[in-house]
Amino acid sequence: MDWHIKLINIKGGRFGQVYNIYLDRESMKKYFAGIDAGTTGASVIIFDEKGSIVSSGYCEYTTKHPLPGWVDQDMNELWEGVCKASREAIRKFKGNLEDIKSIGISSQRGSFVPIDKNWEPLIDAIVWSDGRAIKETQWIVENLGKEKYYNTTGLIPSSLWVLPKIKWLMDNKPEIYEKTWKFVNGQEWILNKLGSNEVFSVPSALNYNGMFNIETLDWSDTLLDAIKLDKDKLPPILHDLRVVGKVSKEAAELTGFLEGTPICPGGGDQQCAAVGSGVNREGMAELSMGTAAVMVAQVDDISKVNYDMDIGVSFGSHAIPGKWDMEGTAHSAGVALRWWRDTYGQIEKELGRIIEIDPYDLITLEASKAPIGCRGLIFFPYFNGQATPYYHDTARGGLIGLTQIHDRKHSARAVLEGIIYELRMTVEAMEKALGKPFETIRLSGGGARSDFWVQMQADIYGRPVERLKVSECAALGAAILGGVAAGELESIDAAIENMVHTHGIIEPNMKNHEIYTEMYYMFKKTFLALRDAGVYDELAEVAIKYGG
Repeated sequence: MDWHIKLINIKGGRFGQVYNIYLDRESMKKYFAGIDAGTTGASVIIFDEKGSIVSSGYCEYTTKHPLPGWVDQDMNELWEGVCKASREAIRKFKGNLEDIKSIGISSQRGSFVPIDKNWEPLIDAIVWSDGRAIKETQWIVENLGKEKYYNTTGLIPSSLWVLPKIKWLMDNKPEIYEKTWKFVNGQEWILNKLGSNEVFSVPSALNYNGMFNIETLDWSDTLLDAIKLDKDKLPPILHDLRVVGKVSKEAAELTGFLEGTPICPGGGDQQCAAVGSGVNREGMAELSMGTAAVMVAQVDDISKVNYDMDIGVSFGSHAIPGKWDMEGTAHSAGVALRWWRDTYGQIEKELGRIIEIDPYDLITLEASKAPIGCRGLIFFPYFNGQATPYYHDTARGGLIGLTQIHDRKHSARAVLEGIIYELRMTVEAMEKALGKPFETIRLSGGGARSDFWVQMQADIYGRPVERLKVSECAALGAAILGGVAAGELESIDAAIENMVHTHGIIEPNMKNHEIYTEMYYMFKKTFLALRDAGVYDELAEVAIKYGG
């Protein structure tokens, strides 16, 4: 153990001697590591007991696209990325390795890999965004019924879920299915590589598997039997927080973590993000704005929410044991703003490079010069379809209300407003399911960096919002869950109190909210009119016909 010497003056003793040495044992400190293994890269972050980032590492890895719509991933490459990011975080860490008390894991949901008994992948993992199982999804709808499936799983049938993809594997690669010992996701894979010998999964890591019973948070025998999936090929469900292993000698050499460090499951990435943003009771929500935007809110009792497929909200397990959550998504949030930057923002990009300012800050500055509502200009951010709550895959982006009076500042502001208008549809759907308005919405990701855009969100939603001091919510949530599981943190609630901090509440300007609401209703009305008239579907057919 390291002891650090500090100089102080202490008088004492029989002859009034002056003692100049004080021992401060740094080993009394505790640190908690969170690993967030995403789709395109791994983040490893070490936090102290106050939730501050002490050190971090990041490593990108790739996905494969062997056929149109297919997305595969080499799990060994993913593990190498975790190891590289871990070594970087450990290299930057100035404390004692034995003071890292636990490691928790956050993983992408809906990605899976079939393995043999030696935990060797039989094929590359099939990633959550893979869309190969369209025919199998239609089979599930026709044989089980859309409403029955939703009432069982909390999810609207989709080719993104694991169930239709396993059926695809059974139908198209039966030899792989027969050799499969277990179907596991990224979290189980990483924990095994770190040193866990247990076979299990946690509910929140399986939210996008689409074969869960939402009420029991366990496998649905009805759905497994429907496609004749052998339940023994699935890991049992672990419902409590506890240590599941310790870092092995081999993993210690590869990652830099100390051999014997407790390793613990965390959960799915968005559920870990909910913990890392302090969403631990009903009435709170977290909205992460990145390439896409995802909103998560806690549900205390699934039987007491408005559980209706027509509302368009997804339900699943929270990372907090015994709790549920609901979730909404906008596919193109940051993507739309980046499109404006790359298409029209050459001035901001070049000026930002010269004066070393983020071009997005310059774009929001330009947008702030335009009036609320952009003088009737409305932007639709449906670059990749509309998700929550309508799930219209062929919806596309556009501008309406454009006249000769509009210029760059109007179009920039219209993009910012349009992104938040779509997210207001998600907020309203989730509040309808919950049966009450949100007390506050906590913001993370790129959408939380701009004071202007944060205030715009509060004004459009008509709800108080909060900016999180640590935007890496998934890694922080995994670290908290790991620390509680290891017995080094008192409880999830206590850890959130000590480790999750915001910059304070931003109240909505209700006069602005009235103007935004009028524009929002035009936004929503236009979208639904185009959808109901079949315009989006016909446009998609024309685009395909002419190579679009």
